[in-house]
Amino acid sequence: MHVALIAVGTELLHLGRRDTNGDWLVERVEHLGGRVRLRMQVEDDEEAIAGAIREALVRCGVVILTGGLGPTDDDRTREAVARALDAPLERDDAEVARLRALFESRGRPFSEHQARQACRPRGAAWIANAMGTAPGFRVASGASLIAAFPGVPAEMRAMFERDLAPVLARVARGGLARRTLKIAGRLESSVDRAIADLYALPGVTITILAGLAGIELHVLVEDRDAGRACERLEDIDREIAGRFGLDLFGRDDETLAAVVGLGLRSAGANVAVAESCTAGLLAAALTSVPGSSAWFRGGLLVYDDDLKVRLAGVSTDTLAAHGAVSAGVAAELAAGARERCAAGFGVGVTGIAGPEGARPDKPVGTVYVAVADRDGVLGKAAWMPGDRAMVRGRTVTLALDTLRRRLVVRP
Repeated sequence: MHVALIAVGTELLHLGRRDTNGDWLVERVEHLGGRVRLRMQVEDDEEAIAGAIREALVRCGVVILTGGLGPTDDDRTREAVARALDAPLERDDAEVARLRALFESRGRPFSEHQARQACRPRGAAWIANAMGTAPGFRVASGASLIAAFPGVPAEMRAMFERDLAPVLARVARGGLARRTLKIAGRLESSVDRAIADLYALPGVTITILAGLAGIELHVLVEDRDAGRACERLEDIDREIAGRFGLDLFGRDDETLAAVVGLGLRSAGANVAVAESCTAGLLAAALTSVPGSSAWFRGGLLVYDDDLKVRLAGVSTDTLAAHGAVSAGVAAELAAGARERCAAGFGVGVTGIAGPEGARPDKPVGTVYVAVADRDGVLGKAAWMPGDRAMVRGRTVTLALDTLRRRLVVRP
């Protein structure tokens, strides 16, 4: 069962709004055994929406639209579906009466604009909206199905689950199994080479994505038998895990910070940080994990060299000899955070996020992180590509991953 998703709304194309409905629908459709083959965003233009519907019907058996069902003049989905199907748009008097009674019960005026929501293409069946005013509808187009939902996420999700999900579950053939595997400490090209042979597996799609938080492998297995799809996914997971070892840190919704927190909790330990170039981003990442108060002690924000000395205990000799961006300063920041915050682990971070501050021997993107514990200090140096935000984000990932690996190998 191939599915197309069409998100209607000028704000999605020109105002930077994210299509969260589409994100949710991809997961739900594929969980039900369907496969999203096409995903589009269309502005509030009747012909543009109708064109998108026609294109989707050529490629997919199910077309799901979200948005454009409200009462205002720029809500054009009803008209567009009717145009795409070359069918008249009909007003349902019974639905008008329902809407009028609903508005009156809430003490709100009812107008002809509101009555627009009672129009649907000929042959369409209503999809009731228990949470809002605008109903959705579904209509057949030959062997294909078109379903239109309001753009309000809570309304769309409830209507989808009640009305369309059972239909898709009956129509879908076979099953899909999907998983995201997360890798740190490797370049995208290295990960790609390591799994090159797996791309050719029949019924398997592997997508590699690189981001500030590491590399993600999105694995999708399709099989006529849902149970067999799950079994094949487990086999592929084991194969990939064997190839990457410690570099594989999590799956699906697991974050690097959450994995670090679990490691600290399991070890009965806690951590403190001393940050220069990341300026609190590392502490924010750690404390974004629910329950982090059990293992996060606190931190020192020491942007200025004077505070590195006074608050974190960095030696003036180290600063004079090597500079603030150096392995020595990172190590002393880590040790200072651990000692002054009375933590089992300390993490120190320093670097040049740019665009200023570069030196011939230390270009923008030069960073140092260190982890201190009872056995000493483990340091890492790296060069991070990208702009200021990317350098700082990648530095947080390096610091978290260095701590994670220390927790794994520490006796």
